[in-house]
Amino acid sequence: MKEYEIVIVDDDIITLALLEEALKEFNVLVMASPVDALEAVREMEIPPLLIILDVTMPQMSGFELCVKLREFVSEEQSDIIFHTASSEMEERLKGYEIGASDFLIKPIEIQELRKKAKTIIKRGKKRRAEQASTESNSQLIQAVISDLTEQGILIHYFRAASKTSSISSLLNLIVKTATSFGVNCSVQVKYAMNDIEYRQALSTESSISALERELLDRLEYSERIMSRGKRLFLNYPPFTQIIKNMPDDPAQAGRYRDHLAIILEAASSQYRDIVKTEEVNLMIQELEVVQKKADAENQAKNRQVLATLTELVDSVESKIFEYGLTEEQENELLQLFRKSTDKAYDTIDNAMTTENLRLIMQRLKALRELSQSQDEAEDSITDVELF
Repeated sequence: MKEYEIVIVDDDIITLALLEEALKEFNVLVMASPVDALEAVREMEIPPLLIILDVTMPQMSGFELCVKLREFVSEEQSDIIFHTASSEMEERLKGYEIGASDFLIKPIEIQELRKKAKTIIKRGKKRRAEQASTESNSQLIQAVISDLTEQGILIHYFRAASKTSSISSLLNLIVKTATSFGVNCSVQVKYAMNDIEYRQALSTESSISALERELLDRLEYSERIMSRGKRLFLNYPPFTQIIKNMPDDPAQAGRYRDHLAIILEAASSQYRDIVKTEEVNLMIQELEVVQKKADAENQAKNRQVLATLTELVDSVESKIFEYGLTEEQENELLQLFRKSTDKAYDTIDNAMTTENLRLIMQRLKALRELSQSQDEAEDSITDVELF
């Protein structure tokens, strides 16, 4: 049977023709019947890299067809994209739950469709090549993972996390730990530092789909823990995480949910320590700059003081030679001394500006208050909610 890169299913003949023409650079199979499309994909020796489904069809909805396709075509084998007129969050959650990787909103933008298709086909071919090259090592990897108990994985995480000094390293550790549990995940951290917003995301897979990125963003406004089918959604600010393939066994899934929630909550605490350390390091650098500037200013002012005093001495000497030491001359000399010494004192008092130091001290006080609040939180330990 011919190998197809893309399968398009839509009961509207005009839409089928439009999509087929837009994606003519690929090997495309178009089908108007979802029932026939299901059987056609089932008979394919190699499943397509991309399947595009209309959500609303008479014989079978796109969601129903997606569920049936996922019974024998995995997410690693084929991406599924829905096209629909709706932009509701609930519809996206439903699509993501049953295995979709993206949505296209009608009317479909042809350029957007081509761009997404090229990205998915390129990624799918790369993924299949990597899978072929790593099959010989899969048994060894499984043997190593099986030797690690669940508690052992947790202990290893906490030991490694205690030595982590950057947010990117912590993010990488979370993903590696999920891999040790045998689950696939995507995790995102979003935070602000010095009025600048930072965002990092990482996945156990080669890339994160557009729908996953949208859900990771929206999760920060949701509950701590949500489950939808085999998907687990965690929200421990500034981290959000999606677990894609929770175990079928309820007891094992419950343990994993506990472990993964504890890991992300611990990461949230570790994040605060890392941020405080980075803030302190930044302030130290700023203090060093201010100190160097102050030293340079003081040296210049000292030279100015020296010049002023030298001028004073010269003035006194000239007066001594010009006058005899009468009372009037003594008063005049005293007036010169006062004027020059006052000028020297003014120069010393204004040797450096304190505005930069004042700003830094405000940040140090804020950091100290953050540390105190953290210590108070640690004094009243709260238990992690278990399931």
